[in-house]
Amino acid sequence: MMFYASSLSENSSLERLVTYLQSRYGIEMRKQSLDERFTEKAISFVKTVLSRLIREQFSDMLYCEDFLSAFNHVRIKDSTKFIVPDNLASHFRGNGGSGDISSAGISIQYEFDLKTGEFLDLTLTEAVRNDQRDAKETAENVCKNDLIIRDLGYFSTAVLQKIGSKEAFFLSRLHTAATVYDESDVEIDFKKLRIFMTENGIERLDKQVFIGKEERLPVRLVLGLVPPEVYRERLRRKQKEEKRRGRQMKERTKLLLYFNLFVTNVEAKDLPSEKIMPLYRFRWQAELMFKNWKSVFSIHKLQKMKYERYICMLYVRLILIVVNLQIVNRVQSVLSKQGERKDILSYRKALQTLKTGFGEILNILRESLKKATKLLGEIYRILSENHWRERRKKRENYVENICLFICVSE
Repeated sequence: MMFYASSLSENSSLERLVTYLQSRYGIEMRKQSLDERFTEKAISFVKTVLSRLIREQFSDMLYCEDFLSAFNHVRIKDSTKFIVPDNLASHFRGNGGSGDISSAGISIQYEFDLKTGEFLDLTLTEAVRNDQRDAKETAENVCKNDLIIRDLGYFSTAVLQKIGSKEAFFLSRLHTAATVYDESDVEIDFKKLRIFMTENGIERLDKQVFIGKEERLPVRLVLGLVPPEVYRERLRRKQKEEKRRGRQMKERTKLLLYFNLFVTNVEAKDLPSEKIMPLYRFRWQAELMFKNWKSVFSIHKLQKMKYERYICMLYVRLILIVVNLQIVNRVQSVLSKQGERKDILSYRKALQTLKTGFGEILNILRESLKKATKLLGEIYRILSENHWRERRKKRENYVENICLFICVSE
């Protein structure tokens, strides 16, 4: 029943759900009785199902064995936040104060392995828990030879040091507040650096530097000058953002907008400077995934209901998402191994198709191996025929980006 409710584009009332139970399974139940089934015990059950599902995922290369083979996992992490009904404020504090429209909010931390598509973290918390706190509290999860790619919200010199101490690697944009020193312990003057690069026609530099005021952290700083039109657009957006927050933009912030600035502890032989930007662009896949979760599964649009029912419904949506993504990733893995075509499956198209066929997904989980295999074979056929990611002009081409990091033999 909850899988059915999660497959609907609109919200489902208790009355609709009891009607479904009676018509589909012959189970008669009053809607009040159904509502009483949503308890703390029910929440514990669906959370356990999700945890076990994540723990028992298959792990197989999505594209090929050569894809970023220097690293154990390529961990991409991001979060999405959304407002929830105000009756949940005691469980999920939002970013607003009392009476504020966002006084209740949820944050979902999502981390996946770019090499396999495997879920590494899927945690639901209150919205006031920010990304930097998450980075500090989950630093122990990093393993040797992992590569960590995150946006600036997670940036912390202390966390980067922790990653390095575990013999793991990181790739991050440089935070505007971070102080940068050269190898002589002199603070880098980005104004002089910009003039030097402009006058000498240098588009990109790769320097060994140190970041952090108190405890210096050695990193590679990869700098790239942006075109004038990109700088003007960045400046316009930043000015608008600072005005909205009631702040004045610092001159140093204006200056740094001239650059793409990345820091990493990966050696140049394993990650050349020209591949820094294409690799970091993969982080955008997390943002696209959140858009799919919201547009396809409406995880942010559940109606007002009691806490226990709301959380159960949200967790079941996440369970359905994980199951569906496992299927899509498996199909992608098989297609890549066959090597018949270089295209990549579209998560958006595939999730839309799988959502409407939730009954088949449920049967895969419940039927015998023979029947489940047949159902999966049909899903494989459908997805492999016409669910490809489109190539678009003047926009980032994900397929070409993947090929940059795959060694193709003759």
